[in-house]
Amino acid sequence: MLPTLFRRLHAFSRRLIVRVLLITLWSVIAIALAKILGGVIPLGLKERIGADSVDHILSIIANSMLTVTTFSLTVMVASHQSVSSQWTPRAHQILLQDTTTHTVLATFVGAYLYALVAIIMRESQVFKGEELVILFFMTILVVLMIVVAIVRWIMHLELLGSLIETSGRIEKKSLEAYDLRCNYPTLGAHPLDEERASRLREVTSDKTGYVQQVYQDRLQDAAKEAGADIHVARPVGAFVFRGDILGWTDGGDACVESMHTNISVGSLRNYAQDPGFGLLNLTEIAQRALSPGINDPGTAVDMTGRIARVLLSNQVKPDPEIVHDRLYMPTLDRHALLRETIGAIARHGRAHPEVVLALSSTLAALSRHQDSELAAAARDLDAQIHKRIDDDVLEQVI
Repeated sequence: MLPTLFRRLHAFSRRLIVRVLLITLWSVIAIALAKILGGVIPLGLKERIGADSVDHILSIIANSMLTVTTFSLTVMVASHQSVSSQWTPRAHQILLQDTTTHTVLATFVGAYLYALVAIIMRESQVFKGEELVILFFMTILVVLMIVVAIVRWIMHLELLGSLIETSGRIEKKSLEAYDLRCNYPTLGAHPLDEERASRLREVTSDKTGYVQQVYQDRLQDAAKEAGADIHVARPVGAFVFRGDILGWTDGGDACVESMHTNISVGSLRNYAQDPGFGLLNLTEIAQRALSPGINDPGTAVDMTGRIARVLLSNQVKPDPEIVHDRLYMPTLDRHALLRETIGAIARHGRAHPEVVLALSSTLAALSRHQDSELAAAARDLDAQIHKRIDDDVLEQVI
């Protein structure tokens, strides 16, 4: 588990504006280096390599990059709208973290700003003589970056916004979160004992929204400094209202403040510690595919297989490592995880024999899982589903 600082920096780095600013900064540094290093170029080299041609190259970059950037932004927005309308609005979040798109767009914007600033400095006679040689080589380097970015962009556009690419990325995020929660079912804390915790000081939420992430190391530090314990009542992914119980502590105001700060509550769920959110995305894709207007049971079968891959990938450790000994957290509820995913698909797909067969096969595999709680949840859900399936559908499956 990464420390809070790295997790926040990682989340911040996934934003488009960050990459645009970084590459823009690199462009400014490149122009500054061209000016600084101009003095080390041997006299006469300017005429030998034709450094005056840099003006023409800069003009081409400035004219073309503005057009390419506008076109790319249009494609990005269109793909986001397509994913939200065709698959599930929640999948829009996965596209907001598309680092390939961010890097390509940042490269185009950075190249445009580089060319624009360089042209202004050339017209102002800031670069002259042998300094143009360094500017020429820097411009060639920018051109190479543009070529690489265009090739990456073309390859990325082949699947951008498609069901295969979108569901694959959601599955990957779900797998990462589920693997984390299997290794640390309580995120490295002790399992929550509500009866014991309820005798302590209540801490209520000061916001309304989803519990997005819990920064365990910060809570542990606050509790250790106060010589107290912190009990978190709400699991990651739960919806809380302002005034609801967020947890309990026997510490002072510092612990209360730490809980408000380091239990992130926001308007949207987060993939990082919440495998249920990614699996819910796959479930919603299956549900939409089973709607009368679309009637695509094949997609529902595919999503059922993806959910099965995630749930079968790992198992909750019987004796997980307690990293944060002053922190108490709810465990991962595998019954709810199955009910909200496989159970939800079953409610919409019980009239489709192929979907019922996929669900039965998935639950049969999960019922043999080494994780006894997950296996028991699968058997219970399988029994409930078969009670609600029509006999004629069962006959087609058999």
